[in-house]
Amino acid sequence: FERAQAWGAIMKGYKNALCISGTHGKTTTTSMATHIFMAAQKDPTVMIGGTLQLLHSGYRVGKGDTIIAESCEYCNSFLSFFPTVAVILNVEADHLDFFKDLADVEHSFRRFAELVPIGGHVVANMDDQGARDALRGISQPIFWFSYDDPAAQCRAENVVWTDGLPSFDIYIRGSYYAHVSLRVGGKHNVMNALAAASAAYLLGVSGEAVGLGLATFTGAGRRFEVYGECNGALVVDDYAHHPTELRATLNTAKEMGYKRLIAVHQPFTYSRTKMLFNDFVDVLKIPDVAVITPIMGSREPNDPTITSAKLAAQIPGSVLVDSLEAAADWVKQNAREGDLVITLGCGDIYKASKMMVADNK
Repeated sequence: FERAQAWGAIMKGYKNALCISGTHGKTTTTSMATHIFMAAQKDPTVMIGGTLQLLHSGYRVGKGDTIIAESCEYCNSFLSFFPTVAVILNVEADHLDFFKDLADVEHSFRRFAELVPIGGHVVANMDDQGARDALRGISQPIFWFSYDDPAAQCRAENVVWTDGLPSFDIYIRGSYYAHVSLRVGGKHNVMNALAAASAAYLLGVSGEAVGLGLATFTGAGRRFEVYGECNGALVVDDYAHHPTELRATLNTAKEMGYKRLIAVHQPFTYSRTKMLFNDFVDVLKIPDVAVITPIMGSREPNDPTITSAKLAAQIPGSVLVDSLEAAADWVKQNAREGDLVITLGCGDIYKASKMMVADNK
C-alpha cells in the first residue's frame, strides 16, 4: 500500500469523508473543520498534514461517522481517496516536477471532484480562476463559496477587521448561518473558514458549532506559529513556500503594525524556484528585508543553474546567507524591538527560528 491508498481504504468505512484539497490552505482548512466538528461533538476521525494543538498531533481516531482528511494533489495521491464531500480551495501551477503545467494540475483536481458519488458534494472557491476552470462543465453539483459574490451559495457579509483579525457573518443561500470571529488574520483565512463552514453546513452541522469551533482556532503548527522573541522582535514561522502563499502571509504580516518586517526565506526545490523565479522575486520585495538561505533540494538532485544568489541578486536590499545558522546570526545582530521576523518555507527553516529565540528563553 502507498500511504494515500491506505488512507483511501480507511475512508471507505465512514459515511462522510470530508476531503480538503487545494494548492494552498489545506492544512489550515482541515484544522478549522476539525475544530468545527469537535465543537459539534461529532467525534470525527482526522488526518492532517501538520500538527494541531487541539489534538496534540496531526491525527485523531474518533467513533463518529465522519472522517476529515487533508488531500494533497502531489503525485495524484488524492485520487486514491473516496470523498463524499470534496473541497477545492484553489488551483494553481505547483509541483511542476510532477505535473506538466497548470492544465495538468487542473485536470488532476477535476478527476478528484469526479470521485464524489451521487448524493455527495463538491465545495469550491468561486473567487479562484483555477478552481472554476478545473470544474467547468462537471456533472457533479457544485456548492460555491465566495468572499462577496452574490452568485455563490456561501459568502461572508458584514466583515469587520480589528487589529488585523476578521469578524464576519456567514450567509448560506441568502440566509444567516453563523457569526465568526477568527484568531488568525488575512483574507485567505476568511476564505478557508468559508470553505470549512460550507462543508459543515452540507454535513448537517449547526451554525452555532461553526462559530464556537472557529473561535478556538489559533492556527495549525508551522502556520504563523509564534516561537518567541529575539532582541525584542517577535519571531514567527510559517510553512509558506509557493509565491501565492508567501504573498498572503507577508501581506497579512504587513498589516499587523510592526515597524519592520524581516522575512527569512528558504527556497524549497530547484524546480519550483526555477519555474516560478519571477514570482518569487516579486513577492520577496514585500518585506523590508529579505534574508535568503540556500535552496533546499529535498527530493531533487542539485541543479547548478538555479541558486539563491540569483534570487537575492534581483531583490533590492536582500541578504544572502550560506546556512540556517548564518541566517539566525544575522537576525540576532540586526533585529530590534518593534520588528516582526518571519521564517518562511516548508523545509527545515523553522530551526532558524529556534536558534533566534534560544537565548531569550
